[in-house]
Amino acid sequence: MIGFRTHTDAFAEANAQVLGVSVDSFAAVGEFQEKLGLEFPLVSDFPKNQAGRDYDIFNEDFGFHNRATFVIDSEGIVRDVYLEPRDFESHAPHALEALRELNEG
Repeated sequence: MIGFRTHTDAFAEANAQVLGVSVDSFAAVGEFQEKLGLEFPLVSDFPKNQAGRDYDIFNEDFGFHNRATFVIDSEGIVRDVYLEPRDFESHAPHALEALRELNEG
């Protein structure tokens, strides 16, 4: 999440809305958002994890979402999916590159 916070201006320049989704409860998500000083919405997918299921990233065995970043265009079409479980800081730069390619195309 910090990577996305760090690049807030770049996402604004790309006319993109960042949205974080967590399996944690609404209260925990609110505390986490405040603690990190996130300027974008962080929402809870608790208790059913339906967004994670719909985007096929919910890990049934462990009860959490696999780390993924989706770039979705203004029509609601998924244009890029980035799955990287360990290097979370790579997600924001990857999303920005996907947005650049979309905006150029």
